[in-house]
Amino acid sequence: MDAVLIAIATLVPLLLILVVVHEFGHFATARAMGIKVLEFGVGFPPRAFGFYTGRTPVLIDASTQFIGLDGPSSLQRGQQVKVSSTEDVNGNLLARVIELSKKRAGAITDVATEKTDDDLLNHEGKIRSVGDGSPGAAGSMVLADMLYSVNWAPLGGFVRLAGESNPRVPRSLASKGPGTRFLVLIAGPFMNAILPIAIFTAVFMIPQDVALGQVSVLQVVDGTAAAEGQVQAGDIVLAANGEKIENGDELVREIQLNGGSQMELLVERDGREQPLFLRPRFETATGTWKIGVHSELIVSRVESRSDPIWEAIPNGFVSSWETVVLFKQAIGGYIAEGSSPELSGPIGIAQVTGEVTRSGGLTGWLGIGILLSINLAILNILPIPMLDGGRMAFVAIEWVRRGKRVPPEKEGLVHLIGFAVLMGGILLISVNDIQRLIDGRSFLGG
Repeated sequence: MDAVLIAIATLVPLLLILVVVHEFGHFATARAMGIKVLEFGVGFPPRAFGFYTGRTPVLIDASTQFIGLDGPSSLQRGQQVKVSSTEDVNGNLLARVIELSKKRAGAITDVATEKTDDDLLNHEGKIRSVGDGSPGAAGSMVLADMLYSVNWAPLGGFVRLAGESNPRVPRSLASKGPGTRFLVLIAGPFMNAILPIAIFTAVFMIPQDVALGQVSVLQVVDGTAAAEGQVQAGDIVLAANGEKIENGDELVREIQLNGGSQMELLVERDGREQPLFLRPRFETATGTWKIGVHSELIVSRVESRSDPIWEAIPNGFVSSWETVVLFKQAIGGYIAEGSSPELSGPIGIAQVTGEVTRSGGLTGWLGIGILLSINLAILNILPIPMLDGGRMAFVAIEWVRRGKRVPPEKEGLVHLIGFAVLMGGILLISVNDIQRLIDGRSFLGG
């Protein structure tokens, strides 16, 4: 039971951070591009609470309909109203329907669509101020119609944009050109891609004690890459592919980065430096590259290291890129061996997060966050229906067809089918995760 609680307590906030960062990319880019953002939600509905902000001017004319209100004179500051608006020739929002909302902020509400046209902007919020309007208008109001909500299912977040599939809705996503929509869609994966850089940068700036010394080879396993490369017990590893080796972690990293390729080990043997050449081999049981040696670190000193920000940032870029390379190396290793990695769904990810956090503390938790963030970035640029990459694929098709869009209903059907397939795959993987838990097996092995 403790393991379950640790898994949940570590994974839920991690996923919340990753998805909120992802959605913030969509949110900030959409607003910068003049797209109307209706809601930024943390978690998924049902909603716990929410609050409105923003200052959206809305004009009122003689044809504006009022529901639950007597007219412009009955509008008051602080009222929560549902509004259906169009745009006038000057690009100003002009209310077609204003309805008094009797539900609290953050409640799940819809503008009365049976009373409005689907081509109108349906937005809701609280009145900040009421004015006389511009010449020719019956009045005006300033509406706080950007909802920030906190929801009961703490598994992510979402951004609700105006007119995601209807280009006739004022200030809608669909009304923008392919380039703008592509930028809005890719902004989420982009944020997941730069989050690891920020995490690495922060970690590099925090003073940490690092054990330094000489990596000494204790044993060489017969028939391995090290044996074929003439590595011998007693060798001191000085460098790997030109990179100085001062502890075991650095040697392991170089082996993983160069798995499947020939790498050079510079060793000290009998007081002389000697270059050796070998090719790391993939081990499917652990999902890592090995050279076949057992070694120990002869510690000469423990040094406290921290990078100044001008060094931490570029080091963050390098480490993030190396993490992507490690992903590629692991996948390439499985392919080369004719096998496939053991996939894991939400249950397996929670198990791994809990185990790594319990053994590695905050550093381990951040490490899992880096891996998941990069995974989300990659997954969301692939042309998978329903995900950002799938939507970007339809934008690309529109661009190739010189502005001719795939009908929204057909695109929606593709995304619906993709969603069903994705959920089915997650369900099957989760069954395997549950079986692994029942068997008492760890995803990390052992």
